[in-house]
Amino acid sequence: MGYLGRSMRKLTSLLALVVLLTACDQAAHAPAPQDTINEDPITDVWHKAKLRGVAFRAIGQEPGWLLEITNGVDILLVTDYGETRTSMPYVEPVVFQAERRTQFVLDAYSTVVEIRGEPCQDVMSGEEFEVTVTIQQTDRELQGCGRALF
Repeated sequence: MGYLGRSMRKLTSLLALVVLLTACDQAAHAPAPQDTINEDPITDVWHKAKLRGVAFRAIGQEPGWLLEITNGVDILLVTDYGETRTSMPYVEPVVFQAERRTQFVLDAYSTVVEIRGEPCQDVMSGEEFEVTVTIQQTDRELQGCGRALF
């Protein structure tokens, strides 16, 4: 093999190395699969709630509210766009299996939380949820959507 053959082989090897390094650099800078989705598990409030031990979470609009149920611990209800926080002791739910309905009756707070096995769509975001949630209080009824986190 002469000088020209060795030079061509070196040039081919060098080009292959450049192509390989370029591909590796592009792969290193390509967005990770979770970056292409709007939900970042590190900042997602649903994921954070699960990490805190919340078993069920629900949200609703007009006025904005959220509900977090931590089995055996408490039921947190945040209403009026975050202005009112009520942490109620956990109570065992009443389950109506045939109706696909669960109720938490919180007599001391004049509150009944009802979770129905009916799909629900959040009116603000359009996000779809597994269940429909109604919170009945003495002076109002809150409607929203929720999902089990465990």
